[in-house]
Amino acid sequence: MRSLRDSVVITGAGVVSPLGHSGPELFSALSAGRSAVGPIDRFDASVFPCAVAAQVRDFKARDWVSNRKNLKLMSDAVRFGLAGIKRAFADAGLETGAVDPDRLGVFVGAGTALGRTEDLIPAMRAATTEDGFDSGRFAEEGMHAINPLWLLKGLSNNVLGFSTADIDARGINQNYCNSGVGGLQAIGEAAWAIAEGRADVIVAGAADSAVNPLHFTGFGRLRALTSGEGPDAVRPFDARHDGFAPGEGAAFVVLESVEHARRRGAAPRARIAGYADLCAAHALGKGDSAVVQQTLSIALERAGWSPEVVDLLYAHGNGTPKFDQIEAEAISAVFGQGYPPVTSNKGQIGHA
Repeated sequence: MRSLRDSVVITGAGVVSPLGHSGPELFSALSAGRSAVGPIDRFDASVFPCAVAAQVRDFKARDWVSNRKNLKLMSDAVRFGLAGIKRAFADAGLETGAVDPDRLGVFVGAGTALGRTEDLIPAMRAATTEDGFDSGRFAEEGMHAINPLWLLKGLSNNVLGFSTADIDARGINQNYCNSGVGGLQAIGEAAWAIAEGRADVIVAGAADSAVNPLHFTGFGRLRALTSGEGPDAVRPFDARHDGFAPGEGAAFVVLESVEHARRRGAAPRARIAGYADLCAAHALGKGDSAVVQQTLSIALERAGWSPEVVDLLYAHGNGTPKFDQIEAEAISAVFGQGYPPVTSNKGQIGHA
């Protein structure tokens, strides 16, 4: 098997985040300990067990959409994703036509595939009587109040579709609908695709917007949301942790074969040394520390590293007691008592 660390480099990055819209801006905010978690002003959150989230602000989608007519077909997550991809592409010193379209790909981790639940409210009101919800009335009157483009706006592969058309990427593409692991999975699998010679350049990452009533309902029923109210409401690996705050945004990197980057004179920002992906969930809300431990061990083995050479662990650490415990157990098992510093950004930019 060809080694990833000898094959794949990162040459660009693009972000849309609650703490800034460039790599340096986001890094500075994270390093300074700033948190974007705060009161929600997008909808009435008083009926939910959590009243905070990390919201993207000062973002103008029209700056990143070539065909403005497409805006009406894009959810917030799709707009974030397209901007993140185009920012990463430009940050790598690339422009449309600079890469053989058949050797250029896009890998995307996508969030929940639905339109805005708020857009269904007029239809539900039209179908509600004194006796409750009337399905016949919904069919006759309610459905006519729903925008016919509602479902199209929420398709999970919209980021993939709009971005590949925009940067003329006709090569291999993948879409991962795998919750919080989707973005990392997209980057890891894109790295393998390049190492195996299936592409020269792939833009990989994820986009999501979990700051809406649908996500708050689902996460609330899972009892995964924090009850905290301030910027320090989410406390990963802390004795006082009690859940996470939803977030939103996009983050993408440009992965490139070493040969292709060298030919065009691109300076690598980093290398992908190793990657592993296993499933530790036996049911919704479940996890398995032994499988997380195994995944860590495989990633280290593929990178050719021993645990002692690792300087930092950037953990999932979403602030829920159950999953923080599972992750902490796996880290301790692999690295022992002398494990390196462990950090997480979920307390600053939310969970998406």
